[in-house]
Amino acid sequence: MSSSLPIALVIHGHFYQPPRENPWTDEVPREPSAAPYHDWNARIHAESYRANAFARIHAGDGRIESIVNGYERLSFNFGPTLARWIGRHDPIAEARLHAADAEQRKRLGAGGAVAQAYAHPIVPLCDPADRRTQLLWGLHDFRRRFGRDADGLWLPETAVSPATLATLIDLGVKFTILGPEQIDGVRAPPDGSRDGSTARPWQKVDRDTLDTGRAYLWRHPDGSGRTIALAVFDGALSRAVAFGEASTRAESLLDAVRASAESSKVAGQRLVLCASDGELWGHHKKFADLTLSFATHVEADRRGIDVTNLGAYLARHPPTWEARLAPGPDGEGTAWSCAHGLGRWKSDCGCQMDGTSGWNQAWRGPLRRGLDLIRDAAARFYEDAAGQLFYDPWGARDGYGAVVDDPRPVRDRALAAYGRPALAAGGDPARTQARLLLELQRATLLMYASCGWFFDDIAGLEASLILRIGAHALDLLREAGDAPPTRQVLDALAEGHSNRREAGTGADVFRRMAQHRVTPAHAVAGAALEALVAPAPSEAQVVPGFDVTLSGALREQPSGARTLQGLALARQRRIGLVAETDFVATVRRGGVLEARVGGQRLTVADLGDEARGALVLAALPSLLPDLHDPAVARLVVSAARELPPDGDTPAGVARRSMLAGALLVLLGTGATTPGAEALHQAEVLLGLLALPAAAPDRRAIEERVWELLDRGRPSAALRGLADKLGFASDGDVVETVVETAAS
Repeated sequence: MSSSLPIALVIHGHFYQPPRENPWTDEVPREPSAAPYHDWNARIHAESYRANAFARIHAGDGRIESIVNGYERLSFNFGPTLARWIGRHDPIAEARLHAADAEQRKRLGAGGAVAQAYAHPIVPLCDPADRRTQLLWGLHDFRRRFGRDADGLWLPETAVSPATLATLIDLGVKFTILGPEQIDGVRAPPDGSRDGSTARPWQKVDRDTLDTGRAYLWRHPDGSGRTIALAVFDGALSRAVAFGEASTRAESLLDAVRASAESSKVAGQRLVLCASDGELWGHHKKFADLTLSFATHVEADRRGIDVTNLGAYLARHPPTWEARLAPGPDGEGTAWSCAHGLGRWKSDCGCQMDGTSGWNQAWRGPLRRGLDLIRDAAARFYEDAAGQLFYDPWGARDGYGAVVDDPRPVRDRALAAYGRPALAAGGDPARTQARLLLELQRATLLMYASCGWFFDDIAGLEASLILRIGAHALDLLREAGDAPPTRQVLDALAEGHSNRREAGTGADVFRRMAQHRVTPAHAVAGAALEALVAPAPSEAQVVPGFDVTLSGALREQPSGARTLQGLALARQRRIGLVAETDFVATVRRGGVLEARVGGQRLTVADLGDEARGALVLAALPSLLPDLHDPAVARLVVSAARELPPDGDTPAGVARRSMLAGALLVLLGTGATTPGAEALHQAEVLLGLLALPAAAPDRRAIEERVWELLDRGRPSAALRGLADKLGFASDGDVVETVVETAAS
């Protein structure tokens, strides 16, 4: 397509979340800090990912004029770990992404979606094998989701080096996006001499003098003449959108776009590329999704601005100017988000998020060294063990990316194409071992997610997540038949100290995250206890990640205890590993739930917060008679905190009603007077329930509290609960109200 419009506007959104799944279950645990949502993926999805898929265009009076697919006017990449989550939790939103790419292909001749390196690593810091696999798996993921080969690929943090670009060219990628500080020289095309080969001199540039109004090309160093296009985002514009006010109003955004275009000396149509985290649009900046949709779907046309994507722009304007990469310290490469080359992901370079006084990031080096030890041990073992099953172990790893999220039979068929006779002859055990080895490699790729180093402390959420994956990788290495280098890893991590003294070292964080481990014994204990407290099929799984089959006998004891004893078969879903074991599960009065699985004793506290909460709430009807026992009350309230009784699902509504009943039990009936502990737990439970004012359950609670207040001289605990309900909590006021009511 051709266009006479003077400005070609490309707004690129980089959408990404780290792998938040517990690697032992492949399910995202509840993250309380994301409340009222289950986890941060769910919260950001509601505020940004889905919000942009169904973007609102408002009329002048504030009413919704239309709902559009915001991605139809956006260049975008969704990191594979995020795209996988969206596909599993919101297929409708995922379909909107595919539809947006298809619409742009039809309208512009090129799709707006681009790929991303698989696990969001800093690619120049990967070893050569991982560099190829991370990029190739990102391309595989893109093809699986969008049904076409990716033309472009987003490099995490735009981290780049000559080897990185050369690998992209080798893999057939046509373009990538860089920041202006990553280019240190440009040169015009040859001067038109007879053979067309007379090169122009290089011009030195920096982030303030580079003209971003055109794309550039970079040549493969092997002399083959192969190139890749480099689109360079406008730094000032992108910063104004991310950190300034340009994303608050469509007019402000497009004013900044025009200012960017006017600063370019390019003749003809000028490229204006704005790049930012996609989460900016609605999550980091509330209502910015509305700014984006109105600017790109309505206001840009009014201003004569051509909203396009990079594939379409490059087809119209193939780059002729050449760019030279800034080498970075020791020539290892650069990234847009680190002023020190790639220091942010390996050293205490000075880059911080919050700049907390006295804090340092000297832990970054030990964190990388610890993970490198895991990677190298896994690579050595993989090459030897996989070599017995595959003719080309590393080729099999590269190919596994095309099926990594498919069901086990599909993965087995794909791996069979690489197999030696031993793989076919080995039957299920050989296929399971092959899956185990490839999942070990997947774990070592995932643990290099760049956000683990980006923030300020090794005990922070992001570093903790990658350490959890590292602990899982060591478990897989042991399961596959090798002795994991756990001691050496802990020694390396112990050199990385948290800035919060109480958090300890990286080794301490590693040990804490390893406690998230879910074994077949945990799965069997959870399933057996669930069968005891909730014999009917349950909507939620107590211990996700496993399929558990129980066979046994149920015994009722005169004391009220119930016991289930028998044999269990637990299959880990993702890998297919199977464990068979005996078990005894027991539920006693007072909220005592415990199991013995293969000789290992497990209480409900050993099963993790979410599983514990689900079990206690499932057992709630049987716990009500013992609720005046403070220990049982605390157990129930803790379960409600771990599994909030939201009203978004039928199960949530049922939980809310059950817990409201429990609250009434705590308040007692008739002439009984609840103690301070019971009233305190009732107050906490009331806050968790968040009952609407007109809800029958709330009204019943109010009436019981009023009955208690009506006796006069309420305790401090009762006044606190009354205040939460909206009663006048001052003692004199309450007494006056009581006297008035009595008269």
